[in-house]
Amino acid sequence: MIMVSKRQNRLLVINQYYTPDVASTGQYAAEICEDLAREGFEIHVVTGQPSYTVSSPDAPPFEVRNGVYVYRVPLGRSRGRERMRTRLAGYMRFLVGAWWQARRLVRSKPFDLVMTFHNPPFVPLIGAYLASRYGLRYVYVPYDIHPDVLLATGWRLPAPLVRLWEGLNRWVFSHASAVVVLGEGMKRTLVEGKGVPREKVWVIPLWGRPELKPVPRAQSIREELGIKENELLLLYAGNMGILHPLEPIIDAAALLQGLPVRILFLGDGAKRERLVRRVEKEGIGQVNFLPYQPEERFARLVAAADGCLVVLEAGLERFALPSRAFTFLSAGRPLITLMAPDADVARLVTETGCGWNVTSGQELADLVRELLEDRQEVLRRGRRAREIYDERFRRDRVIRAYAGVFEAVLNQRT
Repeated sequence: MIMVSKRQNRLLVINQYYTPDVASTGQYAAEICEDLAREGFEIHVVTGQPSYTVSSPDAPPFEVRNGVYVYRVPLGRSRGRERMRTRLAGYMRFLVGAWWQARRLVRSKPFDLVMTFHNPPFVPLIGAYLASRYGLRYVYVPYDIHPDVLLATGWRLPAPLVRLWEGLNRWVFSHASAVVVLGEGMKRTLVEGKGVPREKVWVIPLWGRPELKPVPRAQSIREELGIKENELLLLYAGNMGILHPLEPIIDAAALLQGLPVRILFLGDGAKRERLVRRVEKEGIGQVNFLPYQPEERFARLVAAADGCLVVLEAGLERFALPSRAFTFLSAGRPLITLMAPDADVARLVTETGCGWNVTSGQELADLVRELLEDRQEVLRRGRRAREIYDERFRRDRVIRAYAGVFEAVLNQRT
């Protein structure tokens, strides 16, 4: 439990995405803020109007949501992520609007802490500036490390821009009282590659968002989707973007045609349309696509699955970590990870026995053939998945870790 003074500790949080936006970072930010508000913090959030998808609905410019004061910056028509021009326009509108809104708040009332995530990539500059200008403690929570993650995925950024970006990062890190990352790989990148003091970097994993409970396989929704009882259903759910090597899953599906296997893609992103076209062109009838679903229906789809796919481009394990893995663990579904063997999540599944790791479409196809012959092993690893989740990743455990960071930061000597 956080020890609070007579005046509540007041925390300012800045991130472009926040509930009801569907972006993962925004959903996590909301749950962290709401839980900390219940711990005794007074939380003020500067965020953007929902914009992660083209169909994002408007939200109130200001509201008190579950005990959190939420201020939303208008973004005009900048909604969706398919077009880079639209995305960049949204970034700029948010950065300018968040700058003015955050300064207005800090000038109007005393804050103890400011915390930013990484959406958009330059938002930590606002947090570092506020910390240095107004004497606040600053906690930076990068769920991805930029510009490294862009360069690793093939972006061609001008060398002067990269040098400038790295210089700005050094300035941000120097003004942060603590930096929270998701895994040991990301910590090594900051400590060994960026020169961030080891004692300043905290590793706090994610929890299932949503946090589900293990239930028997949901037959009704399988029947609704035309999935036979004997078919092995593998679910991929989440963003289909540049960090996600989804093509090998289609490769595996092509190799598995004629076997009782179904692969369901749930979500959206830059790669989705290309994947759909390939499936149609090659006539791969065992692959289906659904858009993002309401939370209740999403939970039913996870319950319908026999196993869940989690992917990360090789080399990106030093800069990012796929959050959806923790939702699947909470549901008691085994993971099939498609990533480098030394990635944090890949090591988790292989070392604890809550799933399997593969590195190619051929390996995935070979694994699925084995699982078709041993369905009991699938169930056993699913049970292990929930055990691991309870031991390490439950939401209450993770929020206590965040509370510990803030307590340590507030107790630091000036």
